[in-house]
Amino acid sequence: MSIVSHVKLVVLRPKKAGEMMVTQWAEMLKANAERVNEKRKIIIKNEESFQKLIAGVSHKNWAPFINPAFHSKAGANADEIIGGRNTNLKESYDLYNRKLDEVFAEVDGVPAKRFKDAVENAKLDYSKGVAKRTLPLTGDRLTGRGPAAIAALWLVGDARVDGYLRGGDSVLEGGPFRIITEDSDPAFKSGLTGRIIQAGAYIIKMERNPVAMTRQNGLTNHLVQSFVDPALGLIPFAAGAESHVDFIVDNSELYLDVKVSQI
Repeated sequence: MSIVSHVKLVVLRPKKAGEMMVTQWAEMLKANAERVNEKRKIIIKNEESFQKLIAGVSHKNWAPFINPAFHSKAGANADEIIGGRNTNLKESYDLYNRKLDEVFAEVDGVPAKRFKDAVENAKLDYSKGVAKRTLPLTGDRLTGRGPAAIAALWLVGDARVDGYLRGGDSVLEGGPFRIITEDSDPAFKSGLTGRIIQAGAYIIKMERNPVAMTRQNGLTNHLVQSFVDPALGLIPFAAGAESHVDFIVDNSELYLDVKVSQI
């Protein structure tokens, strides 16, 4: 076994999203308020679609979290609690419509005023949320490209990636190394970048819980392995294996560790 490529990419911790980014997010949402309202009416056009796309999905995702042995203070068992909530969901279509109609109503001559006010009020929360869970992975104009994009470029052997490495990143062995066939670049880069952002954001949200990290690393490596060119004779990508794309914690810092090894 030999390591042919190994890079360790730091996941930075910006304090807040840039003012320009937050402003653009808010202005885009406000400008498209009426379109958002029309789209939700097309998607949830009647009670049947509400039951299928909202009530049914909510019930399916929520029910498994109730312990079968649980009893409420009123004496209701788990089945009764789940059934009662399901009934309430099924009967909430009119309330759902009424509340959203109020949010997107014209007030003082301003279309969707309540929606636009809510977006404006959410700017600070958006700034904090994006900074905490997304920007450390995507990067920004100030810090440069983040580990998600760098890792994808590294694994397609793009020589330009050397210029994207930041302070805190470490090349431990070799350099950018192409692990996929020539015709797979767009799908691989898009898929891996999105997967790393999703995994990293979840790991940050879960405060680097080791179980969550192992599971997310497993999903990422499964995706990577599905693109690997078998002619290269690489050790299969898997969480913790000699070939991996893993989030790790080292000296209290979060890193994306990218390692490629051959048999």
